[in-house]
Amino acid sequence: MVNFILNEERCIKCGKCVADCPPHCISMEKGAFPALQDESKCKRCQHCLAVCPTAAISILGCDPDDSMDLNHELPTVHSMETLIKGRRSVRSYTKQSLGEEKIRKLLETAWHAPTGTNAQSVLFTATMSREVTEAFATDVYKSLGRFLAENPEKENEPISLVYMRVAYGAYSEKGIDILFRRAPHFLIASAPKTVPVPREDCVIALTNFELLAQSSGVGAFWNGMMTWCLTKFLPELAHKINVPDDHEIGYCMSFGLPAVQYQRTVQRGPAAMNLLESY
Repeated sequence: MVNFILNEERCIKCGKCVADCPPHCISMEKGAFPALQDESKCKRCQHCLAVCPTAAISILGCDPDDSMDLNHELPTVHSMETLIKGRRSVRSYTKQSLGEEKIRKLLETAWHAPTGTNAQSVLFTATMSREVTEAFATDVYKSLGRFLAENPEKENEPISLVYMRVAYGAYSEKGIDILFRRAPHFLIASAPKTVPVPREDCVIALTNFELLAQSSGVGAFWNGMMTWCLTKFLPELAHKINVPDDHEIGYCMSFGLPAVQYQRTVQRGPAAMNLLESY
């Protein structure tokens, strides 16, 4: 049930909900109030709730008065530019865990990221403490050692496997943790293989997470090596931590309180651009 409810006392019949409905399933006859005509077409995007200037529309059981007001507290262009340019891949962390409340807040907010066809199916799997992360990391390295022993080195190996050998060698010989960088938390974004773009949905969600984390004083890095590990070499470990078997892992991320503080943005570019003046 979509449960589209209109507060007629608030509605000013401006028609903005009708104009902004992506599947055009809201209509409004002249002089009448807007109404949902075809519930089966509704994409559950809540555009109608968000665009209404008088907070007259409730849908999916969501009360517009419980939503956050967009007329204030938005970041400036300069602050967003600084955040995007200033984010760093953090590879040095304190041992302190973030705490459940902070992790939940980060994940719940990041989950609002856009998804293909508004699938809203991204699953975040996260370790909630340094102890859990360390136990998982120990299992990963043990399993990786067995895997590499069963698969002797060959010429022209894929780069992913070369990196696995380097990471395991650093850990087993010197105690250097390349896979997790001893971050107190580990995050996997996955989505059902049946949705149109599962991997892309996950990457978009993690982009939201990383930028929000950065603005909250939390460091993170995109963990491509663990993504390889769980998708190419040790998929049984993903099952072990309850990532559904019918999900595709989009990407992994490590995060926690940084033990390093960056002081300024870097200078990259010029950006590669293909700017069309005509067609």
